Amino acid sequence: MSKEPSMGTPPPPQGLPPKGYTRARRATFFSLVGLGTFLGTWLLYIFLAEHGLRWCEIALLIVFIPLYYQLNNGFWTALIGVWLLNRPYPDPLDLWNTLSADDHKRPIDVSTAVIVPIYNEDVTRVYEGLRAIYLSLKETGQLESFDFFILSDSDDTNKWIEEEVAWLELCRQLEGFGKIFYRKRRKPINRKSGNVSDFCRRWGKRYRYTVVLDADSVMSGALITAMVRIMEKNAGIGILQTFPKQIGSETMLGRVMQFAQALYGPAFMAGLDYWQGGEANYWGHNAIIRLAPFIESCALPPLPGKEPFGGHILSHDFVEAALMRKAGYAVRLLRTSRGSYEEGPPTLVDMLKRDRRWCQGNMQHFWLLFAKGWHPMSRLNFFHGILSYASSVLWFLFLLLATFLAATPVEQADDKVALAEQLLLGLTITLIFLPKIVMLLDELFTGRLFKPLKLRMLTLMSCAGDTIIFTLMAPVLMIFHAQFVIYTILGKGVRWIAQRRKIDGGVDWRELFFTFGPIVLIGLIWTFIAFRVSAGFLLWISPILVSLILAMVIGAVVSSGRSGFRFGLFRIPEELEKPPEILQLESNLAEIKDRALTHPDLEKNFGLVQVFLDPYVNGLHVSLLRRRRNIHVSRDFLRELADRLIRQGPQALKKWELKSMIHDTDTVTDLHYRLWSAAEHDLAPFWSLAIKQYNLAKSSPFAHLLAQNEPLPLEALA
Repeated sequence: MSKEPSMGTPPPPQGLPPKGYTRARRATFFSLVGLGTFLGTWLLYIFLAEHGLRWCEIALLIVFIPLYYQLNNGFWTALIGVWLLNRPYPDPLDLWNTLSADDHKRPIDVSTAVIVPIYNEDVTRVYEGLRAIYLSLKETGQLESFDFFILSDSDDTNKWIEEEVAWLELCRQLEGFGKIFYRKRRKPINRKSGNVSDFCRRWGKRYRYTVVLDADSVMSGALITAMVRIMEKNAGIGILQTFPKQIGSETMLGRVMQFAQALYGPAFMAGLDYWQGGEANYWGHNAIIRLAPFIESCALPPLPGKEPFGGHILSHDFVEAALMRKAGYAVRLLRTSRGSYEEGPPTLVDMLKRDRRWCQGNMQHFWLLFAKGWHPMSRLNFFHGILSYASSVLWFLFLLLATFLAATPVEQADDKVALAEQLLLGLTITLIFLPKIVMLLDELFTGRLFKPLKLRMLTLMSCAGDTIIFTLMAPVLMIFHAQFVIYTILGKGVRWIAQRRKIDGGVDWRELFFTFGPIVLIGLIWTFIAFRVSAGFLLWISPILVSLILAMVIGAVVSSGRSGFRFGLFRIPEELEKPPEILQLESNLAEIKDRALTHPDLEKNFGLVQVFLDPYVNGLHVSLLRRRRNIHVSRDFLRELADRLIRQGPQALKKWELKSMIHDTDTVTDLHYRLWSAAEHDLAPFWSLAIKQYNLAKSSPFAHLLAQNEPLPLEALA
């Protein structure tokens, strides 16, 4: 493990954006946002107040203000971002401008840890992604300054064993012993943030920086080394966050999302950097952190009360960014278009499951809004995070109030009121669609993504397609996000589950029916009410109602693999000119053959088959376990579990029982001996099949060592 001999006390914070720049930019930005919000609110007031304001009209105005603020915020962020991308002189606050040509050539002499927290992930995908990053860093010639940590919280025993085997093989193939480390926590306390905290306590003082990745992250070595150099040149930066682009999607939803990120993301990233300055947000991955202030100042205390509002903080990244800024260090965005990648949820159901966790985490920040010591912009970031989900409740209330007003009409409006109505409608449409039009025109004229004219025309068609898809999905997401907020308020928490990143097979209609069936029913009831109110109101609200009624169809279509990319739609530059690290990842994944153990029961328990039958895997696992007795269960109970496992198979044991066995070194060793020495009539059919398959396939992941009579390199585990 590389060490830094002269870490010492970090230098005093320097390199924050000049206050004059940030104050002027924020004054400009929030003046424009405030002006647009005031104008929209004033027009709505004129429309509603002709005959005096009723209670429902006052409520409508109150609900309208934060919605219109959010709309104006996105509008001006996008337009300012396009302006920054196209102005003829460089932005003095763009961090890329702090590096000279000599800086890019200068060797890196500070130590950095690349950490990958994982929880029941696809082991092959995680390790091949790490391999791609490792080899990309090796190409830069700066690999010696980096160590890699796989930090596992997996509670699936099969995943645990597969992770250990994959780690040893990766180290052997890359000659990475002493560079790539694997750690499995016994108890996943505080989830991902606790996993990172555990790393900081154990090894954080050895490194000046850490690059935090997600299980599906891929980053180029060139970008990682550039981030380290930027941190070295700007000692006042505590966290530097890149823009992770979504890649590798196979469903329509994923491809539309990654296209939208590629087309609109750079402008939004530049616009955010314009007004956030040194008080940007941290998104939890694909970022670099200065470890000394992070360890000293960014520990997360539990919130008062019980979950979901209290207890462990789910959206820890926003809070860590605020704590870093409170400690005097900046949190900055690095405007990146290539080199930082991630994968997204493949289906609409998976996206909703992820949003459910994010919603609870963001709603927890309500308590932090009023805590002492935050920078004003950190409070604003908390507010924006809360509003990103609370706005769905506000939008739903707005539509309900509009339905009530339409059902209780007042006298005919005069020309002044009609004009206000038309102006408000035109202004709202402009705020929604003008940024997309401007960003599309920017691409058509500059070819920022694609140089060939044909591809730019396809981008135009793709932009029209993603507008239709997002418009159809928006009302469905509104209902679900409003439901998530209400669940959180009512005290219904969320469980920590592994994310599904790829789909197997076709569309799950049963899942779609139970997920979207209630939404369809809401749409049908609302349509009936709107029809009874008036034909004009039904026409006005029909886009919302059509989306709700077609929710199940929309969920099926966007979750299907039959997407428009077959016709050249929704392409991104990384598909036409793949970065080397993405090519490396895809090539390695394509070469991995199906496992020899093809029986469903064996596949489901592949890790157990390996650890109990393969002598090398058995020895590896025992060597990685802590050398202490399992005090949580008695020896007699462990022997009883082992007997049941041998005679009845893994399906006869509960999840926690398997974990108890796999944590005990004596039990793991003894079971290996007993399974190979038992008579066939004493074995469960599962183990008889597993032994036959193992012998036929020679399925040991270390068969090459057996063939060459080489020892397992356990000395590298120290």
